Amino acid sequence: MTTYTQMRLFSDDQPTGMSADALAMRLATAPGLVRPGASTWDGGRTPVHPLSMESAYADPELLRDLGARGARFARELGVDVVVGAETAGVPLAAAVSLAAGLPFAFVRKPGYRGHETDEPPVRGADVAGKRVLLVDDAVSSGRAVERFTASLAGVGAEVVGVFVLVDMREVADSVSSVAAALPTESVSTYLQVLALAAASRILDPAVHALSVDAIVNRWTDDDPRWDLLPMAA
Repeated sequence: MTTYTQMRLFSDDQPTGMSADALAMRLATAPGLVRPGASTWDGGRTPVHPLSMESAYADPELLRDLGARGARFARELGVDVVVGAETAGVPLAAAVSLAAGLPFAFVRKPGYRGHETDEPPVRGADVAGKRVLLVDDAVSSGRAVERFTASLAGVGAEVVGVFVLVDMREVADSVSSVAAALPTESVSTYLQVLALAAASRILDPAVHALSVDAIVNRWTDDDPRWDLLPMAA
């Protein structure tokens, strides 16, 4: 698996009275964020517990505290503008912007076809010549980070870091060089979210144990344990 430069998962500075583990637990147990059962990844056999990241935005207090986490990272990096990645990164980036008192913008998905003939790739604050923090809901292979970074560079911005709710690079088959090199901070990792959800009985422990084993140890297609997943579910 591709290695990457890993920033610390948790900041020493948390919302008042809240530990990093407590914020990760609130994220993992947000109603609807972790969907029970095991699906598949990219049409293959590798199981995945789907995450509905937008569920983290339903609770205004949780969204506020997630924004505060990102704001601390933004200040550490000395960024000028907070930029949300379309679409799931936009609400989180707005929360980070408010908490940090920094200008806000959002970057379109590359290839987006809007109503305008020449749809600008970035809307909101001016990012030309600015140090920006790219905010998204998650990072996995880093291909999306690479595309968004290229779009921002194309209008003169310098992406100096990435803030996400969940870092999934630990279970990705590969990670792009851009996503591997950019300073990145997350509220949690994918495996930690699943572990916390299982501990909270959101996920069935047997299904959780089997699916994580399959993900981490890369079960072969003929592994007999595949037959246990439907039985466990």
